[in-house]
Amino acid sequence: MTLTAKQLMLLAVIFLAGACSHLAPLTPPPMPSRAGAPLPPNALQPSPNRLVGRVLVVDAPRGFALIDLTGEPPAAALAAGAELVARTEDLRETARLRASRYARGRTLGTTIISGQPSPGDEVVFRAP
Repeated sequence: MTLTAKQLMLLAVIFLAGACSHLAPLTPPPMPSRAGAPLPPNALQPSPNRLVGRVLVVDAPRGFALIDLTGEPPAAALAAGAELVARTEDLRETARLRASRYARGRTLGTTIISGQPSPGDEVVFRAP
C-alpha cells in the first residue's frame, strides 16, 4: 500500500509540474505614466474629500455634534480646529463643523459652525 501511495504521489507531482510549465505568469497590465501626461478632459478625478465618519449625536442648542469615526480617518481631520463638512447621502451639504480637542477612541467632538447636521450624515474633510 505504501509503495502504491508513493508512486501515485510521484505521478501527481510529475503531472502538476508539467502543467505549471504551460501557464503564462500573471502580469498586471501596464499602468499609464502620470508624470507629464495630461489626463483627458472627461477623465474621472479622485475626490479631494476624505471620509472622516458619520454624525452620531447632535446637540443643536449647545452647538456641538459627536462624530463616529471610520477605521482610518485622516490625521489632519482630527486636529483641533480642522474644518469638516457634514452631508447627506446625495452629497448635499447640511453643515460645517470644526473639530475640537475631544477625541476618545472612535468618537470626535465637533462644534457646529453653520447649518444643521442630522444623525447619520457623513462627515468629510477636504484634503489639502
